[in-house]
Amino acid sequence: MASAESEREVSSAAICSEFLRFSARDTASAWLQASDLHKEVYQHLALYVPKIYCLGPNLNPSSEDLLAPLLLLAPLEWYLFGEEPALALARLENSSQPSQLCGHMTTSGGGGFCDCGDAEAWKKGPYCHKHQASSSDCSLQDPLAQLSEDMVARGYNIFSVILKYAVDMLTWDTEDLLPPGLEPPERGDTYYCMLFNDEVHTYEQVIYTLQKAVNCTQKEAVSFATTVDREGRKSVRFGDFQFCEQAKTVIVRNTSRQSRPLKVQVMHSSVVAHQCFALRTLTWLGHIIGYSDGLRRVLCQVGLQNGPEGENSSLVDTLMLCDSKMWKGARNVYHQLLMNSLLMDLKYKKLFAIQFAKNYESLQSDYVRDDHDREYSITDLSVQIFTVPSLARMLMVEENLMTTIIRTFVDHLRHRDLQGRFQFERYTALQAFKFRRVQSLIGDLKYVLITRPTEWSDQLREKFLEGLDAFLELLKCMQGMDPVVRQVGQHIEMEPEWEAAFTLQMKLTHIITMMQEWCSTDERVLIEAYKKCLAALSQCHGGFTDGEQPISLSLAGHIVDTIRYQVSQERVSIHLPVSRLLAGLHVHAGMWRRNGFSLINQIYYYHNVKCRVEMFDKDIIMLQAGASMMDPNHFLMVVLSRFELFHIFSSADCRKRYRDANKDVVQQNNTLIEEMLHLIIMIVGERYVQGVGQVEASDDIKREIIHQLSIRPMAHSELVKALPENENKETGLERVIGSVALFKKPGVTGRALPPPSPPPLCPLLASVVGLMQSDVLLSVISAVLQWTTEPSGGHWTESMLQRVLHLVAMALLEEKQQLENSSGDDDVTFTFNSKISRPGEAPSTSGSILALLESLQNAPHLEAHKDMIQWVLKGVGERDKAERKRKAEMARLRREKGPEVLVCVGPRLPGPGPRRRQVVTCILCQEEEEVRANGRAMVLAAFVQRSTVLSKNRTRGPPDPEHHDPLFMHPDLAFATHTASCGHIMHATCWQRYFEAVQAKEQRRQQRLRVHTSYDVENGEFLCPLYQPQDDQLNQEGVAAGAEAPESSSVACPISSIQGMITTFGTATYKIGLKVHPNDQDPRVPIMSWASCAYTIQSIERLLTDEDKPLFGSLPCRQDDCLSSLARFGSACWTAAPLTTVQNHFTRLLSALVPGVTAADNTPCILDIDMFHLLVSSVFSSNSVQKLDQSESFSLGSSQLHLLHLTTVAHLEEACRSEEEDMTFHLYNSLRTQLDSVLPEVSSGWQLWRCVQSGLLPFLRSAAIFFHHLNAVDTPPELHVAGPDQWEALCSYLSLPSNLLFPRESNRLIELPDDYSALINQASSFTCPRSGGISPGPPPCVWCVGPCSAPRATAARRRWRART
Repeated sequence: MASAESEREVSSAAICSEFLRFSARDTASAWLQASDLHKEVYQHLALYVPKIYCLGPNLNPSSEDLLAPLLLLAPLEWYLFGEEPALALARLENSSQPSQLCGHMTTSGGGGFCDCGDAEAWKKGPYCHKHQASSSDCSLQDPLAQLSEDMVARGYNIFSVILKYAVDMLTWDTEDLLPPGLEPPERGDTYYCMLFNDEVHTYEQVIYTLQKAVNCTQKEAVSFATTVDREGRKSVRFGDFQFCEQAKTVIVRNTSRQSRPLKVQVMHSSVVAHQCFALRTLTWLGHIIGYSDGLRRVLCQVGLQNGPEGENSSLVDTLMLCDSKMWKGARNVYHQLLMNSLLMDLKYKKLFAIQFAKNYESLQSDYVRDDHDREYSITDLSVQIFTVPSLARMLMVEENLMTTIIRTFVDHLRHRDLQGRFQFERYTALQAFKFRRVQSLIGDLKYVLITRPTEWSDQLREKFLEGLDAFLELLKCMQGMDPVVRQVGQHIEMEPEWEAAFTLQMKLTHIITMMQEWCSTDERVLIEAYKKCLAALSQCHGGFTDGEQPISLSLAGHIVDTIRYQVSQERVSIHLPVSRLLAGLHVHAGMWRRNGFSLINQIYYYHNVKCRVEMFDKDIIMLQAGASMMDPNHFLMVVLSRFELFHIFSSADCRKRYRDANKDVVQQNNTLIEEMLHLIIMIVGERYVQGVGQVEASDDIKREIIHQLSIRPMAHSELVKALPENENKETGLERVIGSVALFKKPGVTGRALPPPSPPPLCPLLASVVGLMQSDVLLSVISAVLQWTTEPSGGHWTESMLQRVLHLVAMALLEEKQQLENSSGDDDVTFTFNSKISRPGEAPSTSGSILALLESLQNAPHLEAHKDMIQWVLKGVGERDKAERKRKAEMARLRREKGPEVLVCVGPRLPGPGPRRRQVVTCILCQEEEEVRANGRAMVLAAFVQRSTVLSKNRTRGPPDPEHHDPLFMHPDLAFATHTASCGHIMHATCWQRYFEAVQAKEQRRQQRLRVHTSYDVENGEFLCPLYQPQDDQLNQEGVAAGAEAPESSSVACPISSIQGMITTFGTATYKIGLKVHPNDQDPRVPIMSWASCAYTIQSIERLLTDEDKPLFGSLPCRQDDCLSSLARFGSACWTAAPLTTVQNHFTRLLSALVPGVTAADNTPCILDIDMFHLLVSSVFSSNSVQKLDQSESFSLGSSQLHLLHLTTVAHLEEACRSEEEDMTFHLYNSLRTQLDSVLPEVSSGWQLWRCVQSGLLPFLRSAAIFFHHLNAVDTPPELHVAGPDQWEALCSYLSLPSNLLFPRESNRLIELPDDYSALINQASSFTCPRSGGISPGPPPCVWCVGPCSAPRATAARRRWRART
């Protein structure tokens, strides 16, 4: 050690003597003349750097700070400026403009700098006092224009050499050799034992090890450890190689027993010296470029210029890729240089961002393997790049950044189970450490998504959706993580790992929200995202057994098929969007106590504010969406099944079964019932989310604050922690605190606290309220209230009753809101009060809820609930008052408008009212079924046959079935298809099984007995299961009863049931009516169905007329049901045919009525068309035209009325032509006998009126029957009695004028002179304008009310007839 000190003193003396002889200017001049600058500079550094740095065990900063600027840095500055450096720097500082970005480093940590000058980081005014003085936009100016060309060239050369030198030395990994060109003239045996920092070993371990390895005191060891932690490395021993190697061996041996050893290297002193000076050169470069943006631009060009290796071989790329190999001090220095250079030049910031994105996967992999904190990693610069919206969009489009981040993240989580889901249970300490580090990638993804785009390009959509695919792959790996099976019998021995999965869930919470927000800004992206999400969900393993048959549940008159899934026996994951909610609720029932605390902790975080938004809240929204799309009763039956409570409420004597159960089972069931009722309350009442309820974003925050403060008083800081945060760590409390700061006590007395009135639901989820008035829930409520009538027994709880009363109160408030907001009788569809008041409308199992409540209000054991029960009963009374008030108001409005006129067609057609509940019994399985559009298909047995009953020309032969066009029926009705029904209703599936059984039976009968039967199974005939032979073709009762308005006639039903039966009946009418083989692809199939409906109505109308029965009210139920079903079937059967085919039919039908419409060559004359058949076919086929109307101005009622007007006028022409000879004869006789009269007798006009009336009446009666059954409209009482005087009532019901024939103005009398002689003279000289100049006779003209001759009057009459 003494010899080393003496050598250092001799070296210092030699340096001082050289310093006196050294000239930086001369050295720079020599470099300017040199042909190889790189070689000259390296020789200079090789000579002087080892003489200045690292000359002994203890560094001498004062000597280094004095000698390095004069011997090493001064020549560089002289070469760069070509003059005195101080003068040049002052001149540059005075002439340069302020840089585009401020570059002021922050002191709050995080490794960033001030955003001043970055326009994208501020909404307005992104300038400090430094930039405010310069109002001109310097971003458009080239910084290099401020420098001379010589300085730019010299700067490029010297920066290239110095930056290359610094990069080489900082990334050098050879301990005792130097890069070529830097070898010292003399090489001594001096080494350093260099100790490097890590984040694994503690201070105590390092201090203890150093004391043993280098024989130092504790104080010296503490100093060593502190320096290593701060700078990243420290020399702990100086001497020859053997001396330093000995210390290294001790350190490695003592620190490798429990973990990986400390990193120690024995480095030659010259290598350490050059590394120290390399750090100094980086600091010098940052200092120099601070004087000029031009020099900064030059350094950026040098740093990003690719090397000879090609792409990604620039000096900056080398630094970034070797980041994890450097020590902490070196990283800090070059990170600082990058921020002062590349990140402060907007042009090169973009280029650097591209290189950063290209190297992103490698950089993150190095960071995960490293053990230094993220603030010392190059990856920490992502916040400076990805938070700039323009850069983030550019990198997403050009470098597919979003996909790269997600896939890099997923690649580091490689531990999966057999289903491909993440598995954290068997993580080692090292894997857990890497998992914590890889979570930083989620922060980078958050930076990229933090600003939503306002404009989308096709490339951005493509790359975002590609990133969404990668994100869905990540979520699929999370779907079903950490599944749990209920432990029965023995408690688990070891608590499973659960924290990692929840950590991942919490990290992704804001990412999921931002993904949704991005999708919501573009319709195309949103639609594609929906498709991708559905596809991803279909690929996830839901836990159900493949191929498992569904089970059928029946409760309160409703049946639903569902998958058998028992939460208490199947695998349940808290990370499943459907079953995790139920698993959490089961915990409270004490059923999962043997599963330990891991599941309880998962439930806690599931409801915790950190995870609730993306877990619990989203599950509620998903359940609300499901409830809105399902039948309310079916939804609740599935809920009961999932809670394993279905057997309790479906039992005939549920109270007895409930009592006989085990005490623990009863207690568990009680808790499950409570939680099930609570779940229903949440599904119905959680409406403070935009898109679910009609609320603003601030309403949700207000409600959350009120709920928190209703639990207990909270300090401001405590309240902030209890509120959910967005991606910017904001709660929104400050925006709404003023509106909720004042507290007012609720205006109620006693212990009753009814629920507040919730906001209305959005239209898409409005049907959720149907849960509260569903038959299943009424049955549950009634059962709970019946249990509470007994004071003891343990089969009900206080909480159970409280939640039932809460649900009843919510239903009453909902009904009150609908009553207050209704504008007519048809607006109120929520009739909860009537259901609980009149048990006849509810299923028999539900009982009278109102009567139960009235009996409970005075029960002594329910004293705590008395106030709430009374409030509910009061609410029922108030609802009745409100209903009476509303009806009185509606009656007043109707009186002001005048008497209501019933119509069955036209724009005045009443809208759809509340659907009348119709429950029918299948004659085969004897099960009750409510007829609904989305329910099981209910069908009627129908008998289809060809008929000639109404034929007026029996000599006409049957048409050619292969070439006959049935679109236009001839008025003589020679051949038609009639449909009748016995009225017996069956399930479509039951009928199918029955017919297949009959078919098999008859095949065996023919083979065995060879006897003739009264029906032909092969031809589709069978006996009605009750008594009479029927055809196999079934009309669609489901369609008929499920559509309450014309617009609803085409209902959304399962193709396998409704659509299949439509095709079956249509093919039957086609086969029987034309006597051809079945062919459901023939375009004549829908025509034959329409014709059968029209002919059946005509035959029934003729029957009513012959039997002198009223038009409505006299038909038996089977015929009335048959007509209703035929009408509704005809309006829906076009959906089973190609749309263009039906539209072509409509075009041809219309061409026969409207002049100008292109007609086919075979379109007959209107005198050869039965107008009622034309009306029925036109109305049915007009539904297909609605699909072409995109303006939403299509009125089905108006179109039906227009078609009725057209066919009525055409039929009127037929009636006139058919009576032409008789009317002409009567008119001629009337004129001949009245030649000497002033005006003719009016009896001839009434004759014409009566004849036309008798011709039109059958058509109008048939039209009234048709539209009545098609539109399901009530009939006027005038048409329920038989009689001759029904013309006006019939026209009014069809929205036709009663003066149907002559709706013209009345004639007026001519002015006569006062003197009678003047009248005679006027008559003698009058000439009829229509007589052609022939002198008239004295009689008056009956047409122009002037004197004329009878023959001319006859000619005028003929000309009038010709014109009309």
